[in-house]
Amino acid sequence: MKRQLLSLFLLACVLSPLTSHLSLLRAQSEVMLQGFYWDSYSQTRWTKLEKQADELARYFDLIWVPNSGYCDDSNNMGYLPMRYFDQNSSFGTEAELRSMIQTFKSKGLGTVADVVINHHNTSGWFGFPSETYKGETYQFRTTDICRNDDGGSTLTQANSQGVSLSANNDTGEDWSGTRDLDHKSENVQRIVKAYLSFLLNDLGYTGFRYDMVKGYSASFTADYNTSSQPAFSVGECWDGSTTIKNWINGTRVDGTPTSAAFDFQFRYRVRDAINQNNWTLLSASSQGDAGKPLVYDAAYRPWAVTFVENHDTEYRSASAQQDPIKGDTLAANAYLLAMPGTPCIFLKHWLNAKSDLKRMISARKLVGITNVSTYEVKASQQLYYAVETTGSRGKLLCVVGKTPNAYTATSGYTKVASGSDFAYYLPDALIPEWEVIEQRIQEEAQPQGDFTPHTATIHVRDELGWSRMNFYIWDSDDNTQLNGGWPGKQITATKKVGDYTWYYQTFNITSADYYVNVVFSTGTGSPQTVDLTEISEDKYYVIKTTQSGSKYIVEEDKTTSIDNGQLTIDNGQPSPVYDLTGRRVTKATRGLFVTQGRKYLSR
Repeated sequence: MKRQLLSLFLLACVLSPLTSHLSLLRAQSEVMLQGFYWDSYSQTRWTKLEKQADELARYFDLIWVPNSGYCDDSNNMGYLPMRYFDQNSSFGTEAELRSMIQTFKSKGLGTVADVVINHHNTSGWFGFPSETYKGETYQFRTTDICRNDDGGSTLTQANSQGVSLSANNDTGEDWSGTRDLDHKSENVQRIVKAYLSFLLNDLGYTGFRYDMVKGYSASFTADYNTSSQPAFSVGECWDGSTTIKNWINGTRVDGTPTSAAFDFQFRYRVRDAINQNNWTLLSASSQGDAGKPLVYDAAYRPWAVTFVENHDTEYRSASAQQDPIKGDTLAANAYLLAMPGTPCIFLKHWLNAKSDLKRMISARKLVGITNVSTYEVKASQQLYYAVETTGSRGKLLCVVGKTPNAYTATSGYTKVASGSDFAYYLPDALIPEWEVIEQRIQEEAQPQGDFTPHTATIHVRDELGWSRMNFYIWDSDDNTQLNGGWPGKQITATKKVGDYTWYYQTFNITSADYYVNVVFSTGTGSPQTVDLTEISEDKYYVIKTTQSGSKYIVEEDKTTSIDNGQLTIDNGQPSPVYDLTGRRVTKATRGLFVTQGRKYLSR
């Protein structure tokens, strides 16, 4: 019976997909994952995300991924777009992107594209690339650049080069660094509409997250969405709620908004409550209308995409602390997932607390909370805050704060999830279904296979005659630098293997999903190689004389360790035996394995 209830619950989740018109945003139950963070190049490669499709699709309906277009840089988060129709990026190839999107779609998970159309990168001041797609040529012209771009410095440069800009000033805020596009231009509109159609109808994206929408009039978002018909649209209008509401109103067509917006003030309420240790700040009455979250206003609640952290607000590094929530992130997410609106979970929070977030998402979906649900504040104290949200199948009671147990739930509720700073309660009538869900979450938390900690040694030699070798290393957390900042550490340790001398460094691989990444360079970091990622076993690399852009190609030498007696060749079955990911195997078939601390080749 429990398995049957679980199947019915999962079926209900699958049967609530986004369809093809934005008006359906007015009554939807989607939960979205922001599938990246700043500099998450290895953690969020398309191939790595695709491998997580089964797990992600069980809990999320949408996943927002970085801009997937070419950006003329091997480490670029996508916010300086160079090409629209070339979909080879820092996160993988176009083929890998297509595979990921289709895998997600087959499991009911829609992929949201990060659309950056406020500005466009160039070679020099005015060198827009030409692109051809389905026989049509697309190229921005200098007359597609806003006349007042970069505060007038672009016009000064244009005059010095004899170049003409648009006669129109920007319809939104100026953004310095690359060329701001004039969306009044018919050529700009033609290119953008072709690009959006390509994303939806060719690549298979579900919808759009529009970057920097304050940079151009909201009416253009309405026009682009009306033309392309995404199933989901959300704009990054980073401002107070009054400005965000005006932007949403500006996207209306026939009286209905064509896009949702991120609820920045919701995020700031949660941040302030946590950082100031005053949970009354979640109250609707504080901070005035400009600081009132969209989701607190029933008229705008359907269009509110709530969040508590994103790539622009998180802690990035010691030198770029941004504006992070300093603690109680489980409480932050508990409140987020208990409230109406369309919640968006930050990837780092998901990775750090999967089981807790799975319980929160499952409880939300079990009671049927949507973006238009109603809620009632049950308690507002400095040390705790309680809210009861009504869904289509029941109510969810959420308590957050430093002392969540100080609040006593009324009869008819059972606590189903809790931590030091939050508690979730469900109606007693739903507990049989919850027990099935809890069993699944516990099963998913069990280790998958055996893992033995081991070392991985990176070896490298170059064909360029570098007199110095630097290893710049970061691990699977992406932001943890193991050899210090760029260009890393000079490596002096060498060993002779076969006919060559190799530089090397050894690392501890502590878990099945832990790995390191490396860039080789010389001198002060230039010249350098391409990135080499997800290393969890011994590797032998050769730096070649050929280049990809300005970076040298690296090839793996897969025969060195075998040919030079580094492996034991054995046709038997040593015991215990582990594969190269560290998982124990019951039988060693063909390939490389580890036993008694040494590699061996089984044939």
